[in-house]
Amino acid sequence: MSYAILHMQKLKQPAIKGIQIHNQREKESQTNGDINEALSHLNYDLVNSESIDYNDKVNKMIEEGVTTGKAIRKDAVKVASFLVTSDSEYFQNLSEREERRFFESAYEFFADEYGEKNIAYAMVHKDEKTPHMHVGFVPITEDGRLSAKDFFGKKQQLAKLQDKFHDHMVREGFDLERGVSTDRKHVESAKYKALTFQQMEKDAKEKYERTIGQIHEITDKTKAIENIESKKVLGLVGMKEQDYQSLVDYATNGVIYQVKSENLQKKLEKAKKEVEQLKSDMQIGQGKIRHYYKHIEENFDSLVEKKVVEKMKQTDVVKEYGNLVEKYNGLVDKYNDQLKEKKQLKQQVDTLKIENRSYQNENRELKSENGKLKEKLTQISKEFSVFKERVGKVLHAQIDRVKTFLRINNAEPGMIKYLDDRQGKLVQDSLQKLEKPQREKQRDMGMER
Repeated sequence: MSYAILHMQKLKQPAIKGIQIHNQREKESQTNGDINEALSHLNYDLVNSESIDYNDKVNKMIEEGVTTGKAIRKDAVKVASFLVTSDSEYFQNLSEREERRFFESAYEFFADEYGEKNIAYAMVHKDEKTPHMHVGFVPITEDGRLSAKDFFGKKQQLAKLQDKFHDHMVREGFDLERGVSTDRKHVESAKYKALTFQQMEKDAKEKYERTIGQIHEITDKTKAIENIESKKVLGLVGMKEQDYQSLVDYATNGVIYQVKSENLQKKLEKAKKEVEQLKSDMQIGQGKIRHYYKHIEENFDSLVEKKVVEKMKQTDVVKEYGNLVEKYNGLVDKYNDQLKEKKQLKQQVDTLKIENRSYQNENRELKSENGKLKEKLTQISKEFSVFKERVGKVLHAQIDRVKTFLRINNAEPGMIKYLDDRQGKLVQDSLQKLEKPQREKQRDMGMER
């Protein structure tokens, strides 16, 4: 039996762009191995006819729907994103038309439950292993507040939503079991957890690869800074302090300051011209110095170099580089923690697989025992029917003998007539009393089964 799967994730402002990229296949096809790009053209959105900016649409819906007059908190949940699907075997048995009706029926459920005006997207993906739909609900209450807590603040609210969603899909003609909650301890929950752990492992791996890529980029930018040659004019570094600080920031923060690179190049070109002008001015000034202060000229270069060293100390490049190394070590520690968590998750998955096999073996044994009990019960029923028939004949014969005895002894005719009239009922009552223990025995066997 297949299950109606409904999973909800709360999204704050920073996460909305990510779900947009995923839903509309803007970048993810390069990193998600489950996506078959040749099938991406089959994806469709039941709400939007073309690609949109999720942040723009969600913020506009909030602006129009929220009437409290209060500013929206930066950490507010702006979208409840639902994942709707079933197992791949279920969809393989559906026609294209029925599959689309499946997702359209699911969308109608959310539109009725939360209001169609509060649904930002309903993207159906057909380019992954199992068809599924992402539905984005902006949690605006009837009294004009943005409050995910009102809808999903209590655990029983999500459980009730699962029940209502399952009932709706069954009424629409889809033969599905209710989705299994993660706290249900039986075989199907084991399957659910195994799938969840696989997804968590995949997400952790992708996050690690992105992090390592950022580390490599930061390292490359740092090396680029180390290779910059400072030009001196009479001992002075030919670069403005502001440009030098920009380079340090760029090396420290890596990708974050990538956008500044083009502007920095322009500033460097401008700085070169200023250095040439400065060189010319300094030559004129140096001539004046030689003329008026000849005794200062001998110590001029050493004084300038000392000033540069003090300036370098003020910028504290070593400290900034140390911070960068510390951040790198922190990322390595996180990666090691993820590896440890991955091993723990694998152990849990292996344990669940063993439990699943045990449940399957026990189920087969129960089915076999159930078949034997049914055969035994059928045999007993046949034997009892034959016995009951014999008992009925014996009872009729005994009553006939009693009537004969009464006639021989000149009993009252009314008594003999009473027996004639009641003979059938007396036999039937006796047989019912005889059947009562048999029915109780069958009921007990059924309960044991």
